[in-house]
Amino acid sequence: MDGIARTAVAAAAAAAIAAGGTAWIMSTASRGHAASEQGTALPAEGAPARVPIGDLAGAAEASLPASVPNPFEGNAGAVEEGHRLYERMNCAGCHGYTAKGGMGPDLTDNHWRYGGTPVQIYKSIYEGRPKGMPAWGRALPSNSIWQLTSFIESLGGSFPAGQYHAGMQGDLGDQGGGTQGAGKGKNEK
Repeated sequence: MDGIARTAVAAAAAAAIAAGGTAWIMSTASRGHAASEQGTALPAEGAPARVPIGDLAGAAEASLPASVPNPFEGNAGAVEEGHRLYERMNCAGCHGYTAKGGMGPDLTDNHWRYGGTPVQIYKSIYEGRPKGMPAWGRALPSNSIWQLTSFIESLGGSFPAGQYHAGMQGDLGDQGGGTQGAGKGKNEK
């Protein structure tokens, strides 16, 4: 009888805890503290929101402008701030301190799974990507993400904004000369 009594007490305690937890969740939801669909969504990203991850049967070419440039293009201060953010946000933990890759991909070459134009880099940081890249859109303001993009562009492996459509078609991987004239061949990392 001792074992049955302990089991009954444990079941009653578990039920009380579950009921209390449910009541707490319901009370915080009514006060607006629980996560809702609206509260967990990424903030609006403006023009980059129209840029798809991939090109489904040429839809991107038909529906997007020729380019979505980095608003900090050519701004040395933005590159410096982006480098500071790269270190502070521990990007080096995955991409390495020289950004040549580690657990995450090399950011200095011209091989980009999700595109190497400024807006595609921005979106990868903002939205995250499968297999490990976290979404930073909730943690960083848009300007900071563009500054990180500026730093990554300064490493030489990205492509000019106007080459977005060629990048979506996969036509940039063999081309040398990213935005900073990297000029790496297909098999070099």
